[in-house]
Amino acid sequence: MPNENPTVESFSTAGIEFKIGGTKIPGCVSTPDMGSEPARIDVTTFDNLTNKSYIPGLQDIQSLNFDFIAQTGNFAAAHASDGTATTYSVTYPDGSSCSWSGKHQTYKLGTSVGDTLKFRVACTIQGDITVT
Repeated sequence: MPNENPTVESFSTAGIEFKIGGTKIPGCVSTPDMGSEPARIDVTTFDNLTNKSYIPGLQDIQSLNFDFIAQTGNFAAAHASDGTATTYSVTYPDGSSCSWSGKHQTYKLGTSVGDTLKFRVACTIQGDITVT
């Protein structure tokens, strides 16, 4: 009997690229959700007899936090444009990407004995995230 389940192609996270102003920042170890659920706006009227009614509102995307393992030069490259309006992008191994404009703050993360030195780039978006 032939296999009735089609082959499913999956993708590893290996190869994800994060860029600030077109410059790749190496050493990224975690990425955030690239969006959020929209707020629910209540439009329930007295005509609704069993359920409330809603329409989608705006998304409230908090800071987009990217964590990195410190490597030679990568903290300095990210830190160089702190607080400056710039563009960002994340490219995934499946060929899709997300890009946005905003500002960021770069800072060292806490550490303990035997751990790697890490830092975070916290982006505040200005406008929409474009998915391609």
